[in-house]
Amino acid sequence: MTTVSAVPQRIEGDVGSMAWWSGQFTRVQDRLEDLRDAVARASTVSGAGESVSAVRDDAERLLTTIDADIGEAALLAIVLQEYADAHERHAQRANALVEDIEMAEADWMQRSEDAADAAGVALVVAGAGVGLFTDLAQNAATEAAQARDLSWQHLSALRSEYERHFENWDAAYDEALAALAGAASASLTPEARAVFEQLLGADDSAEVIALWNAHPELHDELLDAHPDVLGNLDGIPWDVRADVNRDRLTAMLATEPPGDRRDELEAIQRALEAEGSPRPSLISFDPDGAEQTTAAIAHGDLATASEINTLVPGMNGNVSDMHAWGESARALNRSVGEGCATVVWFGYDTPSLAEEPGMARAEDAAAALASYLRGIGTLAPHADVNVIAHSYGSTTAALAIGSDPDGAGVTAFIAVGSAGFPNDEAVLANLSTGDPQIYATISEDDAVARIGRATTFEHSVSPEQLPGVTVFGSDGGVDGDGGELPASTGHGALGPGAYLEPGSESFFNVSEIIRTEEPGTQRDGEGSTQGFWDESNWWISDEYAFIDF
Repeated sequence: MTTVSAVPQRIEGDVGSMAWWSGQFTRVQDRLEDLRDAVARASTVSGAGESVSAVRDDAERLLTTIDADIGEAALLAIVLQEYADAHERHAQRANALVEDIEMAEADWMQRSEDAADAAGVALVVAGAGVGLFTDLAQNAATEAAQARDLSWQHLSALRSEYERHFENWDAAYDEALAALAGAASASLTPEARAVFEQLLGADDSAEVIALWNAHPELHDELLDAHPDVLGNLDGIPWDVRADVNRDRLTAMLATEPPGDRRDELEAIQRALEAEGSPRPSLISFDPDGAEQTTAAIAHGDLATASEINTLVPGMNGNVSDMHAWGESARALNRSVGEGCATVVWFGYDTPSLAEEPGMARAEDAAAALASYLRGIGTLAPHADVNVIAHSYGSTTAALAIGSDPDGAGVTAFIAVGSAGFPNDEAVLANLSTGDPQIYATISEDDAVARIGRATTFEHSVSPEQLPGVTVFGSDGGVDGDGGELPASTGHGALGPGAYLEPGSESFFNVSEIIRTEEPGTQRDGEGSTQGFWDESNWWISDEYAFIDF
């Protein structure tokens, strides 16, 4: 069961996509049934000889397995369509109420202030003993109190309606999970199946780890049956996930034919072979759940770290870059010092250039990123949680962190070369509370980030201009010993002239923020260079923001 948030949350989901996939599974079912009929005919083919016997034997073997595939396709079609219907009936109606509730809440707060002010005035006037004015002031106070109470009744009615739709959607969601879990767990004992269904329906990572720790006798059975699920479930201990994910990767590499997916799997394997103690660990791995293979690799010991950092890549990133990002992660650990661990999080389908102006990829990823971040808080409650996000990764992270009034448990959110934060007032309000503290930099030679912000209506907010954000330098500087710190000379995250290149001013400041909560250099100070968006082009500079790029 999911709980209703004090702040109404929008329920994600695309009814059209779910209905489309339901139709696709129905077509798969139909084609499998046609295939079964053809195979049944082949199993009774007449004739003699080795070839004919082989055909009949193969047909018999296929008949023993194809019914299960037909049943699975039929189940998926039914569950998806039923959930799509429930989402349309309940989730969409709940979502439609969120804005009304926000407006009603603002109205009630304003009327509460007005009523308090009117009551104060009435009290002062009554003390003065002026009869006529006393009556007028008292009437005004009464009317203000009535308006406040009516506003509260309206807000309460909206919230009750929202909660009714939310609970109905929640029940449908749990039913869908139970149906899928039951079908996928036919080989489990009843006890293990019950725990598996509870794990899938858990509200959060805290509930997951509580269930996991309560049933150690079922661990092996659950992991053998569902390594793909448990290897990616936030709240399951990281070492458990890393082991099953590495085993799955090894098994897939043994059979995967040449092609793009094999290239991705081999890239993950190379990243895991990097030197270091402890060795990199594959804490999430999903080759089939999205258009791109998604994965997260931890560098350092998450279980003992006091600083846990997460690197979130942006546009056109994919797991083929895992090794290079891992080098940056290990360099960050060395720079920050003992007790630091860094995760490279390729947990979403990053956008192409054509998709970058939209929020679709960020919206698809935000829930997964927020769940992962809250999972860190569950498994390492005493660690600081820092997010370092590049380009569109910062757009995604801003949505994930800003959609949670508690900031998903993040301590520091560092945006480098941001493609812009979402144009969402609620998200921006949550990001302006100071929890987490936000830091941002954009190089004077980074045209790509500026163009990204200027060519979208959905994430055009410059984080450097948000109240409370600490802006740090990336245009070159010097460290405390007078050593040169090169500038970031473009939009790249990795490599010479990039934001996260070890030894650069940007990288130095990121590590200092993690260590001390403050950048290590003075912005535009000694060693700083001037780029295209600097003084010679002041009219589009971030300093003046005459045109906000």
